[in-house]
Amino acid sequence: MKISIITLNYNGSEKTAELIKSLNEQTDHDFNIILVDNASEEADFDKIKSTLVRIPTPHDGYPQIQIIRNRENFGFSGGNNIGIRQALKNSSDWIVLLNNDTWVEKGFIERLKAILSVKTGIIGIPLIEDGPSASLRAGPSTSVRASRIAYCGKIQWLKPTLIHIPTSQVAYPQIYAIGGAVAIHKDVFDKIGLLDEKYFLYFEDADFSIRAGKAGFNISIAENLTANHHVSSSTKKLGSPLLLRYHYRNAIYFNFKNGPWYIKFLVWPWSWLVLIKQLAKIAISKNKEESKAILSGVLDFYKRKYGKI
Repeated sequence: MKISIITLNYNGSEKTAELIKSLNEQTDHDFNIILVDNASEEADFDKIKSTLVRIPTPHDGYPQIQIIRNRENFGFSGGNNIGIRQALKNSSDWIVLLNNDTWVEKGFIERLKAILSVKTGIIGIPLIEDGPSASLRAGPSTSVRASRIAYCGKIQWLKPTLIHIPTSQVAYPQIYAIGGAVAIHKDVFDKIGLLDEKYFLYFEDADFSIRAGKAGFNISIAENLTANHHVSSSTKKLGSPLLLRYHYRNAIYFNFKNGPWYIKFLVWPWSWLVLIKQLAKIAISKNKEESKAILSGVLDFYKRKYGKI
């Protein structure tokens, strides 16, 4: 079984280095790492290179690390697709996407292999979303409240965001595997292709799970396996106007592309209501910048303006 782990760096060298360090400390080193840099600033990329210089090489029995530096920021979907293509070229059987702001404990690969040996399709890896702490680093036996773990995402129609849920006891097609920590068999890519780059970021993981499910692949959640996730306050809510613009554009595109026939119809009145609501807010000078960004997102969909904004 050949496993490639792909992580995407964009001006996040400190957290990326922590992930690489945790992967290098695995009890099982029979896997390789593909680090895709999404056109980070030169100083950040230099930090990545200096970190890797201090990491033992494959000749010492450690995993091989391959670095790919993109000439521009291709977003979550485009950046990961570059790594996925390389992993498929390397004849990998399983491809694991891990956010660069995650880290894993020493037995992660060993437990992952045990799961992959009996699974097919897509396997979501639950995320402990409270960030690192001394108690969480104590090992796999550490007690963690269920509310801290995001097992999967929940498909909801006509919503600007999708939520992560703290239980794996939800039957497909209501769930999707969270893109921040997921294992995907090569057969899935062979049949349905890569992540949809029209999203750039947000909703591409839900889209991929729906496409895979429709193609007959199983989507399951790993048991007795987690990845730890540094969650900043900015990632817990929509955040900046630019992120709002991406969310609303992609939400409408996601619903129109993947929803049942009645959702495809309702996309239009839903988007009109969003426009009316935001225009009203602008008229009374309430959160004008955010409202303008949401308007732009809706209009981007109407204009079929996808990818990077």
